[in-house]
Amino acid sequence: MKLATLGEWQSVSPTRDCGIPRRNYLPEHSRAMPAFQHDTLVARVDERIGVLLTLQRTLGLRFRESVLLDARKALCQAAKDSYVIVISGTKGGRRREIPVSGEALKALEAATGIQHGRSLVPDDMSYVDFRSECYALAQKHGFNFHAERHHYAQQRYQALTGVPAPVTTGVPRRDWLEFMAEFLQVEVSAAEAIDREARQTLSRELGHNRLEVTNVYIG
Repeated sequence: MKLATLGEWQSVSPTRDCGIPRRNYLPEHSRAMPAFQHDTLVARVDERIGVLLTLQRTLGLRFRESVLLDARKALCQAAKDSYVIVISGTKGGRRREIPVSGEALKALEAATGIQHGRSLVPDDMSYVDFRSECYALAQKHGFNFHAERHHYAQQRYQALTGVPAPVTTGVPRRDWLEFMAEFLQVEVSAAEAIDREARQTLSRELGHNRLEVTNVYIG
């Protein structure tokens, strides 16, 4: 650009020069699907949709990942290793390992009951057509599949730290470590280490490279 403008090229800052606000990765309210809404939906929608919702809730899967999951293979691996490796449908084909809880194991068992091929896509539909049908159903019933992934992240943070996810407590981020230290009865430095390790673990399990994105789920 310097050559094209004879040396008059100047960089432009989106925030300073264009007035575009900085992106805030810290939500003020939880976006997780409440248990009562999940239970109501599972009872109301088609069995296959209910299974997908539960897989997303218990394993933190994206919609595409849950649909393309080979549940039979995953169940065998979970029974043997207590974790599953997710590859199909991940962003960039990145492989990741996810621990399997008792609830997740039950979800995988239910998934094997509706699986006919190598994924949970119905035999008579393509993935694209099935996705369109699922999204239309979500719009009709007023829910977002991704809310189940938020639930997973928040429950997993609590399991890893012993403290509820920040976004569920109403505690400002600037006061979080002090709150966490008091909650756990440890030094602030110890709380910071616990928090950092939990966020890094969650980042890997959710399939993100940046902690800033993981913060969207837990605060």
